[in-house]
Amino acid sequence: MTEAAPLMTAARGDLGLLARLRHPGAWRWYAGGSIGLAYQAFEVIGVWTSPTGSLSARTVATIALAAYYAAYLLVPPLVWPEREAVRIGAILGLLALSAPLFALVDLTAVWTWLLVLCAAAFTWSSQTAGLVLTGVVSLLALAIAALAGFPDSISAAPWITASVGILMVAFGHQVRQTVQLRAANKRIALLAVDEERARFARDLHDSLGHSLTVVTVKSELAGKLVARDPDAARAEIADVERLAREALADLRAAVGGFRGVTLEGELDAAREALAAGGIALEVPTPAAVVRPELRPVFAWAVREGVTNVLRHSGAETCTIALSRTAVRIRDDGGAVAPAAPGVGSGAGLRGLAERAAAAGVRVEAGPRAAGGFELRVQR
Repeated sequence: MTEAAPLMTAARGDLGLLARLRHPGAWRWYAGGSIGLAYQAFEVIGVWTSPTGSLSARTVATIALAAYYAAYLLVPPLVWPEREAVRIGAILGLLALSAPLFALVDLTAVWTWLLVLCAAAFTWSSQTAGLVLTGVVSLLALAIAALAGFPDSISAAPWITASVGILMVAFGHQVRQTVQLRAANKRIALLAVDEERARFARDLHDSLGHSLTVVTVKSELAGKLVARDPDAARAEIADVERLAREALADLRAAVGGFRGVTLEGELDAAREALAAGGIALEVPTPAAVVRPELRPVFAWAVREGVTNVLRHSGAETCTIALSRTAVRIRDDGGAVAPAAPGVGSGAGLRGLAERAAAAGVRVEAGPRAAGGFELRVQR
């Protein structure tokens, strides 16, 4: 949509000429613009009540006025999708078309300039240009009225022309702002939908991805224990059932937008999940040392890091090192870990990076020089 076309939502070239004239925005212009034509009835009445002029001259003058009124209604929708230079030329051309009316009608043709100002206000994008045109046309009307000795029929034309022109420029600007605001609101609504989709995708991946990974590990462990230790196998199956229920609850919470995690809870869950996978967990520092505003994003980092340790590392030991402004999840595995965010990373690390950016922290991930993999989230 061009800025100067407040009633037509079509880009340049998208609509043919006939389609422009039938566009819903054009019909709104016809309705509003016809209000200005209502006052032009006095112009036509003046032609037919004038004491001078033959029938043929009056007929020709009426036809000329009708053609001019039609041009006033049709020109704006035709040029709205065009570039500014074309729109300016069209309105100046409409002003030039009024010149023959002074010969066919009389000096009262000066009232048709009100239509030119109305069309310019809804066609030109620049308020300044509209005000300059108003000033020029008003001065022309003043000059004509002065040269004619300020007859009653046009004595008020300069002042009315100036006031109507200023009013129309302001009104056209307000309409453009309203349309732009509506368009901005639509864009904001679309962005909000996209953000909600991203949130749901992050929560779904982070919640179910971790839970299902632990379920997989415990199921494999139960399968190994079922022959030699049925009681232990039943305990693992019970844990699988519990985790499945928790995963279902997480899914419902994610759908409702109320999914939340705590750092303490994730550390407990990490200890249990890693133990089921035969991986020892070391947490040298308690969660209380972390700054309160960073605990939620660090909790997600622990969840994502432990999930990746279970899936990819083949480690024997995992260490979660906490400080006031950082968390580091390290393992001593030898398997290839997922790439760092921004380098072909998986959905989990991408989601964590988005959460971290919102919290004002950064995510780094990569292999350790001593072996294994490290995920760092720090301010």
